[in-house]
Amino acid sequence: MATFLCSGALLVALLQAPPAPPASPSPAPDSLAALRARLARDSADGRGWLLLGRADLARFEAARARRPAPDSAWARAVLDTVDQALARAALLLGPPGATPEGDSARVLRVAGWGGRRRLAVEAGGSGVATAAWGPLPADLRLSPVLEELGENLLRDCPSGGALVTAGGADGAAAWYMRFARGLRPDLLVLPLPAWRADPGWRARVAADLRLGARGAGEGWVAALAARRAVCASMALEGPPEGTPRAPVAWQTRTLVWVVGRGAPGDRVPPGDFAFTALKLALAARDPWAEAALALYARAARETPELCAALAAAGVPGPVECAH
Repeated sequence: MATFLCSGALLVALLQAPPAPPASPSPAPDSLAALRARLARDSADGRGWLLLGRADLARFEAARARRPAPDSAWARAVLDTVDQALARAALLLGPPGATPEGDSARVLRVAGWGGRRRLAVEAGGSGVATAAWGPLPADLRLSPVLEELGENLLRDCPSGGALVTAGGADGAAAWYMRFARGLRPDLLVLPLPAWRADPGWRARVAADLRLGARGAGEGWVAALAARRAVCASMALEGPPEGTPRAPVAWQTRTLVWVVGRGAPGDRVPPGDFAFTALKLALAARDPWAEAALALYARAARETPELCAALAAAGVPGPVECAH
């Protein structure tokens, strides 16, 4: 998976996004020109469109991390190019589940739409109407194994909670099932990398959630947990840490760590989660199945019942069970 989604060295060396406002670093025109020339020669080059979309998305995220960030019109224009390039890549690289590159394009395309929502939230608040950043395209899809993963993560978070994701496959999966499929409208989905790197969006969300001064610093988990349940996806190596003044006592649920108001709640039995798409994707050697399996394997090390549920579902592969 990392080859297609996170090839940072290739990204930096080869690509730059469309020209930014004057305050932004200058693009690398030779690299960009070479890529555009490649696509001009062969507009059916799906991998080329994937590279272009990934580069544009990286420039958007880098710009969001700066203060002041470029104006929203520039950001929306970049996200338009992201969507166009990745939609073209997904079409050329096969249907969902057919190729890892095509599924990478779909994951990154979902991330682009997540960026649109962040812009809308910063401008109008967390309750902004879908019309401000959507509607989502009818052809926006993820592979079945990622849709299944997203549904499982959303199901495991208590009512009214906030699901913190690692921002990779788990983040795209949860965001897609929440906003494209309409599951669990009671939940917030907070990608941790964006929370840490997008100060404008974070400040607006923290203000909407009334997190106070702690919401702007490292005490944000404790501040959020005082108001609602906070779930941390087990795609993370561990849940976000608190501070000496704001310790966080995470509990293990099944696929998430959880803390906060209503955190214990009604727990979904491990045997009630779906693993059919995972089993099929592993049999087909789909690289995206490995991202899902890594999350489930980490969860199984903490929850023996989940290990038994995976075995009962016929999921192959090495999963170290808790004892």
